[in-house]
Amino acid sequence: MALVNIGSETEQIEYKKSIGELKEAMFSIAAILNKHQKGELYFGVKNDGTVIGQEINDESLRKVSQAIGNHIEPAIYPEIKIQQFGDID
Repeated sequence: MALVNIGSETEQIEYKKSIGELKEAMFSIAAILNKHQKGELYFGVKNDGTVIGQEINDESLRKVSQAIGNHIEPAIYPEIKIQQFGDID
């Protein structure tokens, strides 16, 4: 599979390699929301925008939802979705 690059991070777009970086992701999304009131957070993407993928299952989605609910105040109600970039072999 060819690597796909989705562009650079910006003040409103943050990339994390995996949900293993969930704590750092919560700091990043809080900063984005404080400054811009909206933003996007992608897991499975390197800082340079290269898509490396992320194994997704109910548990990983639950971890992300719980982290947002437990660490972001005032409460937000994010749209959490699975997005595919490129072809899957």
